[in-house]
Amino acid sequence: MLAEWYNRILDFLPNLIVIAAILLLTIVISRRSQRIVYQLSNRTQAPPEIIELLSRIARFGVLAVGALLILDRLNLSRTVLSFVAGLGIAGIMLGFALQDIVKQFAAGVLLLMLRPFRIGDTVSIGNFTGQVQEVQLRATILKTSTGDEVLIPNADVYTTAIVNTTRFGLHQRTIALTLPPQADLGHTRAALLQALSQVPGVLGTPAPEIIATGLKGTTVQLEARFWVDERVSSPNQVTTDAIVALRSVIATSPQAAG
Repeated sequence: MLAEWYNRILDFLPNLIVIAAILLLTIVISRRSQRIVYQLSNRTQAPPEIIELLSRIARFGVLAVGALLILDRLNLSRTVLSFVAGLGIAGIMLGFALQDIVKQFAAGVLLLMLRPFRIGDTVSIGNFTGQVQEVQLRATILKTSTGDEVLIPNADVYTTAIVNTTRFGLHQRTIALTLPPQADLGHTRAALLQALSQVPGVLGTPAPEIIATGLKGTTVQLEARFWVDERVSSPNQVTTDAIVALRSVIATSPQAAG
């Protein structure tokens, strides 16, 4: 009896060594994969909960592969697979129940990886405009200019056109103008352009423009177009100063020759 047990142990010893090696490698690789995924995800400025979740998924994925390899060495893989197959119906039901959560999570991960915006950017998504506060597991959070919080499902954000007004610092501003019928168009346009060029915050390159856009009865419709570097100047303040300067020119514009 003892000899039989001794022979069985000797026969199983190679398998035992292989299992121990697989277990050791699985633990080491799982820890390193978690650390690597954490470092790569951290570079995307993703929220901490997303980074932690992705790193755990990587670790448990490696552990699952290692467990299957060990079960295969123990000749138990078929038994486990049969048990998992028996849970197929329950898995399908659970999948339907969690499909919305999985969809929102997957969209959130794609947004973090593709980076159409960053935390702090001002964006327009659908009918909402605001500053990006956070990308959660289910939704992207915006703070509007009026102080409201808007939660937009990640799947909707991913499939909707996004306007990021923060990505580039230079933005064009437009002011509509109407000249009185008696105004001298040539002199007034030149005076408007000079006044606009002298407004603090209006860039010289690209150069500002005064464009005639049409007629409304006997009045001339103009547009003042200029560029502002929003990283340096407040666009609202520059626009206000430009309106004051342009209005002053129109109020004192010379009359056209009769």
